[in-house]
Amino acid sequence: MLAQELISTIVPVLHPMDTGAKALRLMNEYHLTQLPIVVDSKYLALVEEEEVMDWEDPDQLLETSPNHTFKPAIMEGAHFFEALKLFYDQKLSVLPVVSKDNEYLGLITKDNLLAILAQLNGVKETGGLLVLEVEPRDYSLSEIARIAESNDVTLLSVNTITNPNTGKLEVLLKTNRQELHGLVATFERFNYVIKYMFSEELEEDLLKKNYDLLMNYISM
Repeated sequence: MLAQELISTIVPVLHPMDTGAKALRLMNEYHLTQLPIVVDSKYLALVEEEEVMDWEDPDQLLETSPNHTFKPAIMEGAHFFEALKLFYDQKLSVLPVVSKDNEYLGLITKDNLLAILAQLNGVKETGGLLVLEVEPRDYSLSEIARIAESNDVTLLSVNTITNPNTGKLEVLLKTNRQELHGLVATFERFNYVIKYMFSEELEEDLLKKNYDLLMNYISM
């Protein structure tokens, strides 16, 4: 997914003749801490809430501030992951998207980014989560996928992170199945360490269990 596909056009831009007070009002209205200044359709800089709040006179014009040096931006054809890195590295709430000629095309908001990240990780899909702990040298995605397929489980997403305390990889598997005990048993047969499991019983199984408990109680 490219940056140009994530653009939000509903967030307003600032102009050099706007006041600091107006910038703060718009940031508050749109629940943001940054807004871009645009001049003649060209991206100039990103105004930050903290900077404006330090001004002695909130009615000062933006053009009079000497601090328009913060200019994070992303090219329209850049990949989603590059946008994610910029948001993280520079602690952004918005990221302006520009053309090769620095023409302002719109911006990516943190909410937009989070929504896309959720889609890519299958968050909206029904299913359980399984976290494996493996040595980096033992990590094999093909083997993990084969074990899942042998249990008729589809992996909707796979993410890895290195635990800084142990140096081991934590492999997060989002699956299409809520009941994961069979899959867990298979992984354990292959000597995988199961760090966490988050699953839900199928509704009909839960209803049956509650029914059986009720019948046992009545028959006492």
